[in-house]
Amino acid sequence: MAPTPRTLLRRARQQLPRPWRFVTRVAAGSGPEREAVVQATKAAAAAGLAWLLARWVLRAPQPFLAPYAAVFLVVQVTVYRSVRDAVQQLAVVTVGVVLALAATLLTSQVVVGLVVVVLVGLLLGRLRVFGDQGQWVAVTALILVGQAGPAAGSPVEAVIRLAEIALGAVVGVVVNMLVLPPVYQRDAAAAVSGVSGRLADLLREAGASLREEQAPRAEHAHDWVHRARSLADEARRARDSVAFARESLRLNPLRRRVRAPEPTVVLAPAADAVVEVAGHVQDVAEAIVEAAEEITTSGEEAGPDAETGLDPLFVGSFADLLDHLADALVQIRDDPGSLSPRADRHPPGSAALELMSAVHRDAAQRLPGASGEVRAGWSVEGALLNAAQRAVVDLTGRRPTAAPPRDGA
Repeated sequence: MAPTPRTLLRRARQQLPRPWRFVTRVAAGSGPEREAVVQATKAAAAAGLAWLLARWVLRAPQPFLAPYAAVFLVVQVTVYRSVRDAVQQLAVVTVGVVLALAATLLTSQVVVGLVVVVLVGLLLGRLRVFGDQGQWVAVTALILVGQAGPAAGSPVEAVIRLAEIALGAVVGVVVNMLVLPPVYQRDAAAAVSGVSGRLADLLREAGASLREEQAPRAEHAHDWVHRARSLADEARRARDSVAFARESLRLNPLRRRVRAPEPTVVLAPAADAVVEVAGHVQDVAEAIVEAAEEITTSGEEAGPDAETGLDPLFVGSFADLLDHLADALVQIRDDPGSLSPRADRHPPGSAALELMSAVHRDAAQRLPGASGEVRAGWSVEGALLNAAQRAVVDLTGRRPTAAPPRDGA
């Protein structure tokens, strides 16, 4: 069924304010919108500058390769990538120009030349040295043969084209390096802090639910698993943001002016720890689901007077442990540098480590004796403790104190 005119009008009204919101965000402060405007403005300025320089210096009538190279390199998100891709672009265009020159010298038919340069260019572009830009070998040769025709077979014209691309590459790198070079350290810190806070909220919610109900509920546990998986993905993206922030400082003239320490020193340890902890939180959530299902199954198979589920003492201690892990993540949220080697304080999770040792000792005292009696829920308790212990180890770098062996065990 086609949308009615009223529906189309409503959709149009919903779309119209969006450009104004974009402009408002650009004017409000730093963010993705302002960065996009800055990069677009730099690319436009670099294109015009490259064209003018190519006309003035090289006397080229249509120096389209110069602004192409400049724009391609300015839109790179870091200065390091501009320099790296400049080398690859020079190699790609050089091969494309030489290929167009050879094809035009070997045949006077433009159509045949186009077929040859596309075929050979795409095959050459698969070489690893060209990286992700290999397809531009064929594209460059195709443009030269199609636009210049027989004139593409002039060695002088080939040299001019190479000079254009070199000039454009220099302009692009210089503009990206000297005019508001991009630095993404703030984005990386926000990503690590954000996922740490959301993990802490999930752990606190799980701990409060366990403490209040004294048993895991399946509907809550399945929701925690879903959220934990989503947060694990978010944690990996945050770690990638830290690596990206580190790259944005490479070859960047603003590096010495950035007051905060480099993200590789401050943020990287926190990002790595949060990724590991997020995986363990997912394990905890899945173990809680298993516990909820085991309680349901045991309750159906056993009589009404049978003891099923987790030990109430364990549930209370484990809920407290989740709260301590949440406190550690909040500390990382508020200060991502708390796990840095330069930090002169106890790492987050120290309180959780002490409680983890106490929980281990308490669990050891409740282990079955020589009679071999096994209580329902011990296997699930072990899975929960194992996942929580791995989270504590990743935060503190230390293992809980082992419980002493029992007499007669």
